[in-house]
Amino acid sequence: MSVLRNLLIVGLLVCVAYNGYVIYRNQLASSPSAEANGAGEAPLFSKEAFTELAENRSQVSVQQVPTILTAEQATPTDEFVANPVHEDRQGSVPVIPVSTNGPTTKPKSHFSADAKTETETESAPEEETPATADILPKVLSFEDAWSEIEKSEAAFTWATALTQIERLAYREDLTDEQREQVLAKGDQLAKTVIFAPNKHLAKPAMTFLPGMKLEEVSQKYAVPESFLRSINSWEEGYSPTPGDSIKVLQGPIKIHVDLPSKSIRMSVGDLYAGRMAIGQHAIKVPENADLTVEKIDDVTLLSLGDISVVVDTDNKVPATNSLLVTADDWKLLRSLASKSVDVTWTAVEAPPAEDIAAAEPVKQEIDTLVTAEEMRQPVDALKMEIFTPSVPVIQGKPVQYGIEVTNLSDKPTDLVQAVVNMSEGIEPIKVEGHTGRIAPGQAMFDPLTIEAGQSIRLTVTIETKEAGQFLIRPELQCGRPETRYATEVQLRVAQAESISAETEKKTEETAEPKEAIAEVPQNPAKEIR
Repeated sequence: MSVLRNLLIVGLLVCVAYNGYVIYRNQLASSPSAEANGAGEAPLFSKEAFTELAENRSQVSVQQVPTILTAEQATPTDEFVANPVHEDRQGSVPVIPVSTNGPTTKPKSHFSADAKTETETESAPEEETPATADILPKVLSFEDAWSEIEKSEAAFTWATALTQIERLAYREDLTDEQREQVLAKGDQLAKTVIFAPNKHLAKPAMTFLPGMKLEEVSQKYAVPESFLRSINSWEEGYSPTPGDSIKVLQGPIKIHVDLPSKSIRMSVGDLYAGRMAIGQHAIKVPENADLTVEKIDDVTLLSLGDISVVVDTDNKVPATNSLLVTADDWKLLRSLASKSVDVTWTAVEAPPAEDIAAAEPVKQEIDTLVTAEEMRQPVDALKMEIFTPSVPVIQGKPVQYGIEVTNLSDKPTDLVQAVVNMSEGIEPIKVEGHTGRIAPGQAMFDPLTIEAGQSIRLTVTIETKEAGQFLIRPELQCGRPETRYATEVQLRVAQAESISAETEKKTEETAEPKEAIAEVPQNPAKEIR
């Protein structure tokens, strides 16, 4: 065995020695000869060692490195480079030109002159600074902005989509259809991101630590404490325990009451937070009104300054200067009641009219029946005109009706008696122009005397408690000239503006023009003798 082992060792040594000899010969054969000019001109390999490769030479397309070129240094973007194994052509490898537009101060060698060398070229001209308009961000078109929102939604980055919606929804260049398209998408995402409990899609959940108070969390994130309870679905008396995960959103919260569009829109920080529909009844916009909540005798009152925020209820007339919302939206607004919530308004441009629908000179003349023979003689009669409102009458809003009596004779009249009767559902609340008294469904003026050729204007203010069609019957009596007149005037009362009655009101307004409302009596003037 020892002899066999020794033979193996000797064989290995012989193989190593032979390999070393072969490597030495290869190195000696490929080394430059004494006639060579220099190391830089010697080929890397011997041509004779690669005869097969020479038969299948290939060209390689090489993309040059981007450089800054002067006017004299123009090179093609792509260049076919010869394989250095087969070609001795000088410059077969592309030379990368160096920009001469370098720093103004260069390190100098102790052996170099201060003057420029011949290899240095003139500096390239400085590039012009782009115009300010090119630097400013460009405003995306609606199509591009909407595309970004859809991409964010598809990628489930819904908080980003709500931020994009908040920026886009109220741009002035949008049409009503485009704005509604964006707001509808924002309402859909807001329910999932902001108001869905235990879905921390806008901001990671916060861990409630020992010793922490909910009030501190509220101040840190600039949102009301009641709002934190709302988005976490907590009861009013509930308090989280250490270790609980709390859904939080970064404030502040802003709400905008848009009376023309009958909506309230909300935002939390940079996120669009949805909108709610509102009804309105004789709103007078306050200045810097805070959303406040007050509890009186177990009744919770919510208000924006002096404007009451109430739940819209069918068949119930709201109080004057109040906003109507649904029950769910009322609860949400209650959770936002805090001075930290910023409230802004867009008011309706009020028409130049008083709170009471004043009687306008839309006249209905009621004359005596005069024959042709009487027309040739001095007129001995009274004339009565009815003045009705020129605007639609809204439920709960007082309205005025006027009666003007003129003495057409050349003598003073005897005592003139004017009475206004009303059908059930409307009641007189005030008489003007002459003394009188009010009874259920009736306004009676005290007897009066009218001088020859003179007129007197009598006004009745009527309270409209219900919506519908009603009749007003003015009557006039006098002994001399002997007169007894009666006529009937129709009063149409539209339902108060509310969320539930919005569609019905629009249908009613379309069915009959406004000009036909309470302006033309059903029956013509009647002479009763």
